[in-house]
Amino acid sequence: MFALFLSMLANAPAAHVRHPRGFVRQPKLLGETIFTHNLSQAELDAAPVAIDWSARGAVSEVKDQGQCGSCWAFSTTEGVESAVFRVTGTLPPALSTEELVDCEKKDDGCDGGDIPEAVRYLQRKGMAYASDYPDDSSKSGKTQQCTWTGKYAVDVKGFQYAVPQCSQGDCSNLDEARLAAALAKFGPLSICINSGEGEPGDWDKYEGGVWTKQCSAKASKIDHCVQLVGYDKNATIPYWKVRNSWGTGWGEEGYIRLPYNAGNACCLGCEAITIDAAPATVEGDWSA
Repeated sequence: MFALFLSMLANAPAAHVRHPRGFVRQPKLLGETIFTHNLSQAELDAAPVAIDWSARGAVSEVKDQGQCGSCWAFSTTEGVESAVFRVTGTLPPALSTEELVDCEKKDDGCDGGDIPEAVRYLQRKGMAYASDYPDDSSKSGKTQQCTWTGKYAVDVKGFQYAVPQCSQGDCSNLDEARLAAALAKFGPLSICINSGEGEPGDWDKYEGGVWTKQCSAKASKIDHCVQLVGYDKNATIPYWKVRNSWGTGWGEEGYIRLPYNAGNACCLGCEAITIDAAPATVEGDWSA
C-alpha cells in the first residue's frame, strides 16, 4: 500500500507556480483621449493570414519578472526594443526594465503600473541599456532606489493605440481583424490583458497549445501586461501568439497562444499599444 502511495505521488501533476502580474491602471487614464491608428481598408485587406514577429527577429529573448509586479515595465521595454527593430531592422542591445521600475514614479514599481505613463516617462528621459542599468528587482521582488545616471541609448517619441481602447465594460466585440492588421503593419504590440488570476482560465495553469479555457473580455479583469507578437488565422485552431515575462520554463518556451476571433479572448485587444522609438543619435547623459 505504501509503495502504491509513493507511486501516486510520483505521478501526480506538479503544483502550478503562482506567477506575479502587475497591471494597475492609473485612474486619470480612464476616458483620456489617446490617438488610435486609423488603418485604411487597403491596409486591412493587405494583412497576411499569418505572421510571427518572434520568428523575424523583432523581439528579444524571453525575460522573467521574478516576484516583482513589473509586467508593465517589461511590456513597455519589449515594445521599445521592437520599435527600434521596426526602424532599423535590428534589435538594440537589451534595454533597461529596471530604469522604469525604479525611476518612473507615476507608476509603482514592483507594486504595479501601466504602459502609457511608462512611455511618457521615456519620452522625457530616454531609455538606457540594461548593461548600464541592470535588472535587480526580478531577483529581490522589490523596487530599488533609482540610481540611473541619466545615460540613455534610445529616444522614445510616443505611442498610439493599435485599435480603440476598451477600458470599461464588456469588450468582447473588439475588431480582431483590425488588431491583426495593426500587428502586421506596426510590429509587436505592448498589450495588457486578463490572465485569469485565481479563475478557471488562470494562466498559471497553462502548459501549451491554444488556451481555450474561459478567459473573460471584461476590462475590469485586466491584470497583466505582455507583448502580442503574432497570429495564424489558418491554423487548425486559429490563434494569437503572446510573449509573456515569466521565463522560458512557462508555457511554450515563454509564449502562450490564445484563440483568434473568439470574442477578444482574455481582453487581449483592450489595451494594445504601438510605441515609436529610435536609437539616440548621440547617447544622452542627463546627469549634469
